[in-house]
Amino acid sequence: MALQDRIVEYPGRVTLTPVPGEENTFDMARNEGTVTQEGTQLNAANLTAAFGLVYTDYTGTVTYEAGTVGTRATAVNLGTAVKADMVLVGLLIVGATNASAYHIQPYVSSGTVYAGIFRANTGAITGASITVRAIWAPATEG
Repeated sequence: MALQDRIVEYPGRVTLTPVPGEENTFDMARNEGTVTQEGTQLNAANLTAAFGLVYTDYTGTVTYEAGTVGTRATAVNLGTAVKADMVLVGLLIVGATNASAYHIQPYVSSGTVYAGIFRANTGAITGASITVRAIWAPATEG
């Protein structure tokens, strides 16, 4: 998918209309004149398609005994380090239940990518569920 620019007669021009009864408050509307080309709407689906990103979610259960902040609680197996013509570009925690804050650290061992899940508090946690999103992008030559 190729992204297209919005082409208008007067880029960035807007009209401000005072909101009755609200001092220094205005409604704003585009006033760009003739629109020659609408352009690509910027949203997650279009940007994902344009940049060829692929998301894979992995959900696992985390159990902590009371211990030191920063110790690794578990590692989530994210599969092979290389997908067909793709490279791992990031990891996000996209969901966690019954858990305090976490942080993650990716690492590769024997060609497999793991997300190390680290604890952010010292208390015991049982049965916490955590979902990690791996973000893959097309590999580039160079």
